[in-house]
Amino acid sequence: MKKIIVANWKSNKNQEEVEFWLDTFKTYTDLNNEVVIAPPYPFLSLVADKVKDQKDISLAVQNLSAYPAGSYTGEICVRNIEGFEIKYAILGHSERRRYLGENHQDVANKVDLCLAGKITPIICIDVDYLEDQASAISSENLEKCIVAYEPPNAISTNGGENPSVKEVSKAVIKIKEIFGEIKVIYGGNVTPDNVSDYLSTTDGVLVGGASLDAKIFEQLAYKE
Repeated sequence: MKKIIVANWKSNKNQEEVEFWLDTFKTYTDLNNEVVIAPPYPFLSLVADKVKDQKDISLAVQNLSAYPAGSYTGEICVRNIEGFEIKYAILGHSERRRYLGENHQDVANKVDLCLAGKITPIICIDVDYLEDQASAISSENLEKCIVAYEPPNAISTNGGENPSVKEVSKAVIKIKEIFGEIKVIYGGNVTPDNVSDYLSTTDGVLVGGASLDAKIFEQLAYKE
């Protein structure tokens, strides 16, 4: 079964760098896995146009508003991205929780709006607050999500202390006990050297720093 390999570019790249990445990542066919690209918002159109005919490449957003369309200056809602064929939305990333004060209810509201807009939420969660986050989401929506197990210490910006495969496996079991039989991916300092280990016990990976270089990310895209 194909794994989900998500490239989360975060708040990186300008237009020239995005074009270079897309021109460099030339292996758009016969990928071993489903590749998901989550660019900064200004480059959604550019990336969407480049990958629109590629069956193994999907598009994601890094965040969405907790509010519907309306008078919410600066927010980007589900309606704003209609037509881009967005398949996934990354929600509740530890950086947003840490720096922007997002809470469990904020994430739950975004889940509701994503699903209403036929976008699959990828919810970033650490086991420390797994149950609290799950309890904020309506029970009928839990099994419609993907969970990215994201231990904060493993994030490269926090030092990148990677958990063992055994730790990740235990987290996957716990997540599925609460959310149901959903897809669980791993996020946190994923590299070509460790990705196979994490793919052995999860349904995919959420890649940050290693996704910024197209050739390095290409190595991840073809991992079994």
